[in-house]
Amino acid sequence: MPAKKKATKRPTPKKATKAPSKRSAAPKSAAPSLADALAEAAWEEADRALAEALVECDALSAATTKKQRDNAMTLLTQALSRAARKRGLSRISELDAAEKYDPQRHELAGPVAKMPRNVRIAARGVVRGMDVLAKSRAAPVVRKARKKSGR
Repeated sequence: MPAKKKATKRPTPKKATKAPSKRSAAPKSAAPSLADALAEAAWEEADRALAEALVECDALSAATTKKQRDNAMTLLTQALSRAARKRGLSRISELDAAEKYDPQRHELAGPVAKMPRNVRIAARGVVRGMDVLAKSRAAPVVRKARKKSGR
C-alpha cells in the first residue's frame, strides 16, 4: 500500500496591513469650494486695504505742514474705513452724542460711584453683525443741579 500523503496545511495569506491613513480637512483632489475662494478674495482685499492704511500712517507721521497732515489723515481714515468694510466691521454711536447707558455697548472712561443712566460718547465702538468687538468709550452725563425755589 502506498504511503499516505500527509495533508499539508497551506498557510493562509496574510492580509496586507495598511498604514493608517491621515485624514485631512479635504481630499487632495478636491477643488476649493466657491465659498472658500470668495473668503480668500475678501481676505486679500482687506489685507490690501490695511496695507494702504499703513502706508498712509507713515505719510501722516512724516507730514510737516498742517495741509499735509490733514490730507494724510483723510487718506488714512478712508483706507481704514475701506479695510473695516471689507471685513464686515461697522462703527456704532456718534461722537459726543448722549445715549442711554448700556454695559454691553459702552465702556466707562473712568471709575464711577454709581452706574449712570446716560453717557456721552468719547470714542465710537466697533461691531461685526450683532457682536460688539470694541465698546464705545463713554463718560457719565452729569446732570445739572436743580435750583431750589424760594417758596
